[in-house]
Amino acid sequence: MTAPAPGPKATPAKGRDRYLDTLRAVAIIRVVTYHAFGFAFFPWFPAMGVMFALAGTLMVRSIDKGALTAVKSRFRRLLPVVWVFGAIWIPLMVWHDGAPSEWAYSESGDSPLWQLAFWLLPVGDPPGSEWGEVAWGVLWYLKTYLWFVALSPLLLKPFRKVPWLVLALPFALLGLAEVGLLPLEDWWGSTFNDVLVYLGCWLVGFAHAEGIIKRLPLPALFAIGGAMIAAGIGWLAGPGNAEALDSGGKAWQVENSSLTLALYSFGVVFILMRYSSRMEWLQRHAVIDRIITIFNSRAVTIYLWHNAAILIAMTVFEQFDIDTWLAWFPVTWVLVGVFVLAFGWVEDVAAQRKPELVPGKVKVRAAPLETGPAAGTEPATPAPVPAAAPQGNAYGADPRYANDPRYGGDPRYGGDPRYGGDPGYGANPNYGADPQYGGDPRYSDPRYQPPQQYDPRQGGRYPSAEYGTPRPHSDGPDDRHYQ
Repeated sequence: MTAPAPGPKATPAKGRDRYLDTLRAVAIIRVVTYHAFGFAFFPWFPAMGVMFALAGTLMVRSIDKGALTAVKSRFRRLLPVVWVFGAIWIPLMVWHDGAPSEWAYSESGDSPLWQLAFWLLPVGDPPGSEWGEVAWGVLWYLKTYLWFVALSPLLLKPFRKVPWLVLALPFALLGLAEVGLLPLEDWWGSTFNDVLVYLGCWLVGFAHAEGIIKRLPLPALFAIGGAMIAAGIGWLAGPGNAEALDSGGKAWQVENSSLTLALYSFGVVFILMRYSSRMEWLQRHAVIDRIITIFNSRAVTIYLWHNAAILIAMTVFEQFDIDTWLAWFPVTWVLVGVFVLAFGWVEDVAAQRKPELVPGKVKVRAAPLETGPAAGTEPATPAPVPAAAPQGNAYGADPRYANDPRYGGDPRYGGDPRYGGDPGYGANPNYGADPQYGGDPRYSDPRYQPPQQYDPRQGGRYPSAEYGTPRPHSDGPDDRHYQ
């Protein structure tokens, strides 16, 4: 007879650090909400510092497998997403504002056409019209991320020798820039400034991957992180606010000073990266778990298109004289979902994954079908199981755990030679000793039973995983994928 096949078994993805995934999702939600409302206190949660730190951790792991491959992989995964974005927005800006030579995005009104190449390889801020800033303004993050990727193989070697000296380097250079000793001008100056602001957070990712943060005693961890936060706020209380106040800006915004933003972001991220949690409770909340997966798998798409979603939602409701956020903000998220459905698959193609409209589907593994003995044969009548403690290995022959999928085995298949099992490790002594099924009668003797190698109930270590994601210019030098 053929036994009914068990139902399919869900096999959730392994190897993901769900704490880091959750941090990334929270950071992206913060970015969208801040750009929708502009709450001044939002930048005090350094969303993009978090994202750069997560990406830095993953970069170390990839470099150890091959530096050149790691760099090429990340460029390959990011550039197609930027190209599709540009293929839509450049024609829109031409339609709305004319040829690129007429895009008065710089102070002088000039439009150096050679910088259009930054839409193909964003190592600098790509040009765009004032109307199109909702598009090109967000690309600062991807530009900075690509620079970090390219520099990481060069930074990792000295970091492993003198980590604290390398960690201090960006702050020293930013300090020189803040006092005017290191001029940061033109397009390269803006790029260099963005790199220096977040390089400290990227290096925190290095420290996390190398175990430096984990080995620090908690008093030392909070002392270092707290000192950096205090230094950033102290600078903001003095010279850091001067330029913003002179230009009519608001006081006590962390983005008023590049040095303040760098110091403060480093301090907060340094502390956050110490915490670690398997967050297994997410498995009991499938909706929340799926949302976190979507945010991580579509981080770049959400970042690139969220400003457009905000603008469209607000514009539509303005036509009906409705300006309450209770109307347009939920619609913003609906539009973000539409953009994810429309363009998110590009991230899959760029990463050489199977394209999905909505990522995070639980993969199902069907259990193997049971087959009976050949026609015309009768199975031997099972003999009673001895009272002695059942012997079996950790791969499913122990009948004590036969019905528990965590321990993975049905003893019917562990030792029955009809189903490919080794009678020496079987849970059913009837099939282990019956020569009719290829068994060796010696194995019915408890003396030949193998000792149990380990207790599968104890489990094992789960490797943790990777990540990166994004902000527009209104976020100051602040917000970004993934690996």
